[in-house]
Amino acid sequence: MENKKKSLRFGLMINSLTVASWQYDTIKLLMDNGMKLALIIQNTDETPASGLLDKVKNYPYRRVLYRVWSRFFFKPRSKYPADITELTKDIPTIFCKPIIKGISTYFEEIDIQEIRNQNLDFILRFGFDIVRGEVLNVAKYGIWSYHHDDERVVRGGPPGFWEFMKKIPSNGVILQRLTNSLDKGIILKKVHFRTILHSYKAHLDQLFFGASILPLQVCKDLINNDTLKGEQSNSEAPLLYPPVNIKMVQYFWKSVWRRVGFHLNDLFRQEDWNVGFCESTMEEFIDSKDKNSLNIQWFKKPRRNCYFADPFIIKTEKDTYIFFEWYSYPKGKADLAVALKSEGFKKYHKLTNFKEHRSYPYVFEYENAIYCLPEANATKQVTLYRFDENKLAFEKDSVLLDGFPIVDATLYRQDDKWFMFLVNQKNSHTHLEIYYSENLRGPYLPHDNNPVMIDCSKARPAGKIFTYKGKTIRPSQNCTEHYGQAITLEEIESLTEKQFVTKEFGSISPIENSDYDKGIHTINSDDNIVVFDGKRFVFTFYGFKQQLKQKIHK
Repeated sequence: MENKKKSLRFGLMINSLTVASWQYDTIKLLMDNGMKLALIIQNTDETPASGLLDKVKNYPYRRVLYRVWSRFFFKPRSKYPADITELTKDIPTIFCKPIIKGISTYFEEIDIQEIRNQNLDFILRFGFDIVRGEVLNVAKYGIWSYHHDDERVVRGGPPGFWEFMKKIPSNGVILQRLTNSLDKGIILKKVHFRTILHSYKAHLDQLFFGASILPLQVCKDLINNDTLKGEQSNSEAPLLYPPVNIKMVQYFWKSVWRRVGFHLNDLFRQEDWNVGFCESTMEEFIDSKDKNSLNIQWFKKPRRNCYFADPFIIKTEKDTYIFFEWYSYPKGKADLAVALKSEGFKKYHKLTNFKEHRSYPYVFEYENAIYCLPEANATKQVTLYRFDENKLAFEKDSVLLDGFPIVDATLYRQDDKWFMFLVNQKNSHTHLEIYYSENLRGPYLPHDNNPVMIDCSKARPAGKIFTYKGKTIRPSQNCTEHYGQAITLEEIESLTEKQFVTKEFGSISPIENSDYDKGIHTINSDDNIVVFDGKRFVFTFYGFKQQLKQKIHK
């Protein structure tokens, strides 16, 4: 029976009505989506400031560079002050003076009882430091708190800083239910972002703003399932602290050097993709430990200043077709092309000549017709085309979805429903969304808990969903270290309009000992043929010119 409860009551622990911008966004997302802010719990601790002599004597001089830099110079957008007075107007407020014991914060019994009387579902902690004691149990689902690191890798802080310094490829963020044990919270949601190694400021904004949706997602899970799932952290990761002066000197040097290296790499090292194929079933390909034993063949590109990528294959009564992206560096965009089995996949027929970029030609058969759903994010639409085998041409059928720059739309039919997996260009490597419809041509409605996944290692689609030994497998792009690093395979355990559950199944690495062994980001199969792409890095004058043009116009 469907749970009819559509809203949750929550409280807010704060030190003042001025919060960071990302915290403002988190609160507003909850309220805009029907969650009721029912109580403000405000800190009134007025511990007297230390005298001047004590300050001079006890000042942490080993960290003076960090403290001065973070207070006066480091200004990420996510930490800009934001006033929540309007959001909290007419909301009951309890002013609490906490009891401080060492590093822990406890609440008076009278305050605990007053908070309990509000019948809150949860409390979101944006103040009061390390909270312990009976107050942890006053809300039905406890007190929720962020930790902007993967607790298995980094404990302590500052958020995201040590991932940046140590070049850890990804940065986890967790939302946890607090317990009395430090760093032993119940993890409610965990997401992963690629570490932006050339800008700590951009990286921190990504963490804070990107994870602002987590409390809302947990709320929706609760509303749909009426249970709070989670597992207790048992991390034994080292506890890290704000950097000492020598580490800050290293930080300043790394920030400059990496920024220079980032731009030089963009200018002089372009991606060069190509399409490969082999006669094999998908199961044989996945199980093979040596992919080169499958007699892999690569397309022969007509010129150096272009590349081929995103292959899809389909067999009909007439022929077997490999559709793919044909990118031109001089044009700075791609068109779609097709190769035929009857021609040995050696001739490449261009199918489109749009002003805008086209790629990822998702192709499928439905009701005795061949359809294609190419990416065209610049148009802010997902357009369905019908493929004419005689003319080798696309004919526009209908627009399935529009309103935002949609990337790599992938359809999957289950129980007479169409599910469309996609990412928004704004968060193309991390945020997976699903839309669904009773009919192929729509209308498509958003999944109840979009984005259903935030993870740089497995969000972006990488081809058709397929069956492997009775399991439903969704291929996705692993973009942790770089775009198209590898393919992640996830088994779909549950897919409905309100739920999406997967578990790790495996991965596919780039083809070793080939000319294109630096990346792979699309895989498909049909007619006992597996098609995929591979990446290498080269320098081309037109690629340099395009990258320079983009940087000038940014």
